[in-house]
Amino acid sequence: MTMQCQILLALAAAAAPTASAFDLMSAVLKSPIYKNLLVPASRNMMINTAKENGVPWADAVAWIRGATTWELDDDADVAVPAYYRQPFHAYEPGNLCWEAAWEAEVAGRAVGARNYPAFGADGEEAFRGAFDDALVAAGARTPAVGETILDLGCATGHGTRRLAAKFPDAASLVGVDLSPYMISVARRLPELCKGDNAWINVVSDDKRVSYARADAAALPFGDSSQDFVVLSFVAHELPPAATRDVVHEAYRVLRPGGQLWVTEMDFETEGFRKLRASPAFVFIRSTEPYLDVYADFGAAGVAEACADAGFGRVEAVAAT
Repeated sequence: MTMQCQILLALAAAAAPTASAFDLMSAVLKSPIYKNLLVPASRNMMINTAKENGVPWADAVAWIRGATTWELDDDADVAVPAYYRQPFHAYEPGNLCWEAAWEAEVAGRAVGARNYPAFGADGEEAFRGAFDDALVAAGARTPAVGETILDLGCATGHGTRRLAAKFPDAASLVGVDLSPYMISVARRLPELCKGDNAWINVVSDDKRVSYARADAAALPFGDSSQDFVVLSFVAHELPPAATRDVVHEAYRVLRPGGQLWVTEMDFETEGFRKLRASPAFVFIRSTEPYLDVYADFGAAGVAEACADAGFGRVEAVAAT
């Protein structure tokens, strides 16, 4: 069985920080300073970035909070790994809360503005577009009529909806996320966004798109049942062992000739070398519990995991 694994390396960073800087960061993250100072400061930095770039954080979050009476869907129970229960993205319960789901797409727009400041509030689309181009350069083919796409770690579905718009011939697109809060928001947004609304992104009601609550390392899909699997900016949020499990599971569900598209940061590039070695990195680490171990694992670790899983071709292309 021959498959292709496409890996995009972007932004990324770095040789290891100096021992003194790393020790300082680690000590701070184990102290009360983490919860009482760093996490609020990191969150405020994100909100301020949104405001400075015309991203209406407060208005969008207020709208989605009040758009409906939010209740979790009645999905089958899914085991939640211990790593997923850690504080994450400035939320004490991690992604297992409504606040994380309500703010996910708004935060994505803020991150895009930070990474592509010349584009302001549209920075996220420019950022994602760079990865689209890199995937093509790596050999990604266009999904043909009747083919299927799985989007792993889809959050509230912005990337899944974007894939649907980009690939109109695909028969179905399924966004998969472990958070029941993310999945509940993803399922309701198309209906909530009909007519006038204050949401941060355009949301179409595409009947080809659906969402499933599942662990990406234990997918509820049969062997050789999918044509494409997408893993977009997920690996840096996982311990390396979980990334390996997810990649192996992607290989299991892909049909012969299927493709795995991975977009991620590359910590071997100059841009993040200085960042990771600086005390400022502590602010990023404060809301990303696995970022430092990912920096060591890196794009090379993801590529190795793909090869170990059985993919016959692994391509890595710089996107930014």
